[in-house]
Order: sequence, then C-alpha cells, then structure tokens
Amino acid sequence: MRAIADTGFIVAIWSKTPARRQWARAWLDRAALPLLTSASNLQEAGWLLNNHAYPIQMVLDGDLEITLDTQDEANALHGLISKYADRMDLADASIVRLSELYPRAKVLTVDKTDFKIYRRFGRENIPCDFPPG
Repeated sequence: MRAIADTGFIVAIWSKTPARRQWARAWLDRAALPLLTSASNLQEAGWLLNNHAYPIQMVLDGDLEITLDTQDEANALHGLISKYADRMDLADASIVRLSELYPRAKVLTVDKTDFKIYRRFGRENIPCDFPPG
C-alpha cells in the first residue's frame, strides 16, 4: 500500500512512547516504500527531533521520498493555507496536497485533530491512519 508520511509519523519512529513507535515501525514494515513526503515535513521532523540527520537519512535509505515540488504546487498550497488559515502550516498543506496528487495513498499522521477537519479536493475526507490511543 502507498502511504504519505506526515511529520508526526516521521517523529514517531523514534518516539519514547512504545505504542506510537510500534505503530510507525509496523507501517515501515508493511507499506510500499518509499513513503511519500515533502521537504517541509522533513524539516519540521528534524526540528522536533532536535536531529536533522535522522529524517534525511530515511531519504538516503529509501524509506522516504520527497515527492512534492513546492514551487510547482505553490498555488494549490496557498489555496489550502488560505482556506485553513487559523490552523494549517506549510507542512500540513503539503500532506493534504500529496493526498490529492496520490488519492489512493493513506496519510500516516499523529495529528487526528487537524486531519479530521482538513479536506482534499475541497470536500473529501482524507484517508488517514493514526496511532492507537
């Protein structure tokens, strides 16, 4: 199965919470690699982990692929950020846009609050998988 890795998923791989870490690592074992992501999500994950080498190593290892071209998708990203101005940043907009570009892929995220609200194609729920709990 194709999947899209949100920032929280990338961070969860090194989580100190066993259930969250197991959820993320199980996805790495069963998903079709590489998982799709954006440069914004890698940067945000590196910042949250206080280690920028971990996320970029996942790209080098073939676990993640940066598939969103921010320049090419600037209009779509701007539209999403404008629509959800009170809550959406570039990293979240990138994941929603990837979900539009790869509609059969599941979004892997820990951000249930926002991804239950965000819509792709203006009105469609985004298929997501969240960690247990």
